[in-house]
Amino acid sequence: TINLYDWDIDDEAKPGAEDTFRENDKRLGSKLLNYHGLSALNTTRFPTWDSFFTELLEQPDTVLMISTPKDVGRRLYSEIDIDIEPARLCTRILSVREQIARELSKDLKVIAKMGQQIFDSYRLNRKNRKDTKQSAGTGDKDEESTVSAFDSPSAFYLTFDPNDDDAFAPSPLRKSNFDLLYNLITLEAIVQLVEDGVVLGEDEAQNKVCSAFLEQYYKDRLNSHFIGSQWYGKADDFIEGLMLSSPLMITRNDEDSGEKEKQDEDSEATRAQTLEIEPLRIAEQILLKRDSLALDWMTIMEDVPSDHTDIRKAQLDRLTGKTSADSVKIVLDEWQ
Repeated sequence: TINLYDWDIDDEAKPGAEDTFRENDKRLGSKLLNYHGLSALNTTRFPTWDSFFTELLEQPDTVLMISTPKDVGRRLYSEIDIDIEPARLCTRILSVREQIARELSKDLKVIAKMGQQIFDSYRLNRKNRKDTKQSAGTGDKDEESTVSAFDSPSAFYLTFDPNDDDAFAPSPLRKSNFDLLYNLITLEAIVQLVEDGVVLGEDEAQNKVCSAFLEQYYKDRLNSHFIGSQWYGKADDFIEGLMLSSPLMITRNDEDSGEKEKQDEDSEATRAQTLEIEPLRIAEQILLKRDSLALDWMTIMEDVPSDHTDIRKAQLDRLTGKTSADSVKIVLDEWQ
């Protein structure tokens, strides 16, 4: 038996008034929609996507009784019994998962083109920043800060046209799903670049220091941009901050090659002993990697209904009372 009204939300919500109970119900429901991040699933208990459904189908059928407090008084709906059948619950979850996969497949097709859109917008906004800077002497000095690095394309998520009879109705958390996908694929692109290394040219030393710069930049912003519940648009904030970062010049380490003692003092030699870290080009590498990942993930999303075949078979066996394929084979052998 579960009494939903006994959940202590705050000191002001005290039992005794039915209006308060209804208001508490609204607050309980809204808590399920507040979280917006990438760390909600227990990957220790469910290491793979299908492990959740496998464990779910192993659970017995049960009855959940919901009751209202006695302070409200006896009513027709004071006690409600809800039958919980894991097999039928599994069917509903899989159907929603397939619907979301169809939506994400379309979203990934759009994300694969956003890298070029971001750089086109960056070039246009850079011209506006220059024009604003030139006129800053006679105008507001803070006017330049109002121009962003680029116009975020992720803000224009796909919408549903109710007049289109052939279109699927969107899932409830459409905008949130798109932003979570956008954050996740951006995070994956960054992690792969950190692991594989940033390649900006033939100079291995420059590529190495750029990779180290990206790794540190990513670690400094991991908690504020990707871990836990986040605001919308954090992936674009990460890219924008990287694109607006100033280039860095560091001294080349030539101790291993033995050239440090032979350094010339002329300008050409001095220039050769420095390495340049270009955050803008690193951001470009992230966007190129993300565009490539989007096409790969789009294929994965299209295959989601096929991936559900084994789970749906186990779910059907649970509904029909079959235990396993071996038991069916034994019955057939005895019949013959």
